[in-house]
Amino acid sequence: MIDWVSFVAPCRHAKRVNGGLVASIRPDGSVEWQTYKRVSVRGSHDASVTVRTHDGSCEHIEVSGNPVKWFQGHNLWGTDDLPALVLSMIEALVQRDDLGLTPTDEDRAIWRGGGVRLTRVDVTESFHLPSRGDVLAWLRAAEQTAHLSHRGRGQLVKGSTLYFGKHSRRWSLKLYAKGQELDAKGHRQLVVDQLPAVREWAERSLRAELTLRSMELKRRELDSLGAWQRFDVDSSEVPAQLLRPVLGSMTMTTTTTLPASVLESLRPTLRAAFAAWEAGHDLRSMFPRPTFYKFRKELLAHGIDIATVQQQEGSNVVPMIRFLEAVPAGIPEWAIGTPLYFEPRRLRVA
Repeated sequence: MIDWVSFVAPCRHAKRVNGGLVASIRPDGSVEWQTYKRVSVRGSHDASVTVRTHDGSCEHIEVSGNPVKWFQGHNLWGTDDLPALVLSMIEALVQRDDLGLTPTDEDRAIWRGGGVRLTRVDVTESFHLPSRGDVLAWLRAAEQTAHLSHRGRGQLVKGSTLYFGKHSRRWSLKLYAKGQELDAKGHRQLVVDQLPAVREWAERSLRAELTLRSMELKRRELDSLGAWQRFDVDSSEVPAQLLRPVLGSMTMTTTTTLPASVLESLRPTLRAAFAAWEAGHDLRSMFPRPTFYKFRKELLAHGIDIATVQQQEGSNVVPMIRFLEAVPAGIPEWAIGTPLYFEPRRLRVA
């Protein structure tokens, strides 16, 4: 599902779209810098997206927000078709009299041709476990046992959201309990409270969310709508192609001990490193970086991942392999064809 998108699109308008001006004033009264605020545009539900003029010539607009929530009132599930979703957003904004958007035929042709610049895209996928308790237990276990390629160990925030690369300027991954998120202040979605079946779906959901920022989109050559159509698959399958390899690069500690015969075959320094890891020490802080990764490579051959830290006490946790082999939680059949699922009109970008 596309959970967030930020983009710049050509769209003529006579008057600057903004929600006010923020400026920094020097002691002598001169302006150090200034920027126009975004206008919050509420959809047919409580959700909003933001819009503002991108340049002084009023030829482009910046749009940012959660389009799925804006259209259908919740983001438990939704479409993967980014090009169709973005065009649906632009068309819906153009229809609003309060924004004063008057795109030309040339602007519309550029949209349909894929000439919309993407600056951020969030793709998500949900996985079901038996209950919210199981989801939270999995997250606690993953904090101790999971290691993500190029991002290292995760950081568990507020006991329910596991971040990898939280402050990265390129991309980050987070895993969290969707049911618990819905109870947080500011995340209320009325449709969830009104329909028990929707709440039950959310309570069991472990959500994986990959955020691709501008630098990463450019590196992957995915910074335009047209680029999302230049795959060997339908554009609606692109999000899964982006998220699955990241999840697939996650390793976990499935082995915590070594047979005596294997232990005796290790050279003394490697055996000492394993003993320290087994005792619960973080080996990253004990060895130089090259040594640490050399030890890790050698011990991975025996199922030991020293990039994780051993838990010192047993706990009733959900094994990570249970998640990795799970079938993703797709869109419920009973939601298709109802207002609970917004399906944009499909298009083909040249």
